[in-house]
Amino acid sequence: MAELELDGCRIVVTHGNQFGSPTPEALNAAFPEADVLIFGHTHRPLLVTVDLTVTAMNPGGAGARRFALPPSVGIMELETGLPPRARLVPLLAAGEN
Repeated sequence: MAELELDGCRIVVTHGNQFGSPTPEALNAAFPEADVLIFGHTHRPLLVTVDLTVTAMNPGGAGARRFALPPSVGIMELETGLPPRARLVPLLAAGEN
């Protein structure tokens, strides 16, 4: 797990397995000072706002397909004084067009 501050945003990055099946709400409760929560474990892409101001992202998995979920990554842009801008990007697996 890592906690850092970038461009005025307090960010927590964690695998999430310590929560069993992590949810944005559980992470928000565990890290109430965070503005951005980035987690994994489930490999399920997710981008939501929690508590009206906290951005929670699970970028999915960029490697081999797992659990019948398509590969994906997350991209987040931070700018001082603005809410984070983020998106999930699906990736094509080898051999797909």
